[in-house]
Amino acid sequence: MSRFVSKILSVLAASLLLASQGLAQNSLTEAKQERNRNTVSVIGGGISGTYIRFATDLANVLDDPDSNDLRVLPIVGRGGGQNVLDVLFLKGVDMGITQQDHLTFFKQENPSVYGNVDRYVHYVTKLYNAEFHLVARKEYKTLDDLRGKTVNFWKPWSATDIGGRTVFKLMGIEANIVNIDTQLALEKMKTGEVAATSLLAGAPVKGYKDLLAENGLHFIGVDPSHPRYANLLEVYLPSSLKHEDYPGLIPQGQTVPTVASGAVLAVYNWPENTPQYRKLSRFVKKFFDNFEKFRKEPRHPKWRDINLAAEVPGWTRFKPAAEWLATNTNAPSSELKTAFNRFLASFQQSSGVQSISDQQREQLFEEFVRWYNTQR
Repeated sequence: MSRFVSKILSVLAASLLLASQGLAQNSLTEAKQERNRNTVSVIGGGISGTYIRFATDLANVLDDPDSNDLRVLPIVGRGGGQNVLDVLFLKGVDMGITQQDHLTFFKQENPSVYGNVDRYVHYVTKLYNAEFHLVARKEYKTLDDLRGKTVNFWKPWSATDIGGRTVFKLMGIEANIVNIDTQLALEKMKTGEVAATSLLAGAPVKGYKDLLAENGLHFIGVDPSHPRYANLLEVYLPSSLKHEDYPGLIPQGQTVPTVASGAVLAVYNWPENTPQYRKLSRFVKKFFDNFEKFRKEPRHPKWRDINLAAEVPGWTRFKPAAEWLATNTNAPSSELKTAFNRFLASFQQSSGVQSISDQQREQLFEEFVRWYNTQR
């Protein structure tokens, strides 16, 4: 009898153990699903670049460990063009920071594969203008001096690689292009193996900020008087690098002329009513609702230049972002548009510029709106 009771008790204990294990497994599965429902990823660039700084800022401002309603997972990436490909193809990559000219680049590079890439990769917002930085040894004074020399354009398919090749092509300069990381390039510049290294990134770039002219380095500017400079303005915006951003390379009171390209937060355009679409919609709302927090220290100073409503020519706005903007912001008034058109006509007449690109017009309008609001 006692042996029978012992067997019964053993069976009951085993059943209870299996039941408890089943409950624990169910709880673990539910927790896993909840974590994945509330996590979005954004791929940036190298650890010293502006892309990863922005991706990290998104995580630091929007993560909420108490409620766990949203987690932003920054990913170190190759940047630029590679980020477009990663958003398009890689599992687990929801968003990426890239440049606004990259969709056109891929469509022209391989139309049979990327001819309709703009249907699948949309944008949440334009971020900032990334300046073309070109650091060289002292003996090279101008872009033309780099003909036939070894110039580094960082990693293949990065924004720097695509942008650097485009700038050199439009300026008619053929160089020996290499793709290595910035620190290695700077080391090779000491021995003369590399003449110059570049980055297309929002100033100030941490990897360049601490460089000193005493080390035999300086910025090469993109000279507006160059006979081929007008070619650049069909793709890029005129810009400059300042002493305040690079005190070791630019003397006080001076600037270095360059060009800039607009960075955007790209997103995969998931079909509506899918789990991925819903979690990205949640991200957009929380990001836009809390945008003023990004304009404060210690966030990257470029956040203060961003206009969420700025349009990006050649791109389609991600629907949840477009809906938020339609609900929460006012379209520019007819008075403002009329004032801008008068300003633009006057500018073109006084400067002799006969035409400007959509990208340049958008940039001028952003600057005009900021100025207009300060006057009000």
